[in-house]
Amino acid sequence: MPSRNRPATPDAKLPKIPLSDISFEHLASDHDLLSFSCRQQELNDYLTADALKNQDAHVAVTYLAVYDGKCVGYFSVLNDSIIKKDIDPEDDKDWYAHSYYPAVKIARFATHQDYEGRDIGRAMLTAIRSIATEVAKHSGCCVLTIDAKPDAEPFYERFGFHRTLKTKKKNTIPMYRCNIF
Repeated sequence: MPSRNRPATPDAKLPKIPLSDISFEHLASDHDLLSFSCRQQELNDYLTADALKNQDAHVAVTYLAVYDGKCVGYFSVLNDSIIKKDIDPEDDKDWYAHSYYPAVKIARFATHQDYEGRDIGRAMLTAIRSIATEVAKHSGCCVLTIDAKPDAEPFYERFGFHRTLKTKKKNTIPMYRCNIF
């Protein structure tokens, strides 16, 4: 029997969920996280075992995407920087004399598997841009960074992310997006 949130056939598509129907909640100890399930077990484990600990230690902050009372996605963000020589010269600001650009890093990003393809990821990226805009009012921030899983690279490319010029990691692809405002 198919889940009530998944289509009965692989070709059937569920409607997109409008951004206005999704709320974003700062992770708290009273959130029910056990029902969250994405295709990457490592991301499920992070949410249930490590996200709150990292948040309490001021290492990363996690937000839940909530739709119809259910956690349908989450992301964690933290402060970062990106070295100038790792970005495309077209993205470089010639007048900026420092070696690194300040950034907000998307540390974790996952959509509940029953809600894939319904614009939850787009909504979360919109929320992250809003957070980065708010951060930039209080501290330097002009780039978003992420270490993407190889199968997620096309998703991030659709939203303006590019590979860094130097890739040092084996199991992730360092990516960035300038012009976040």
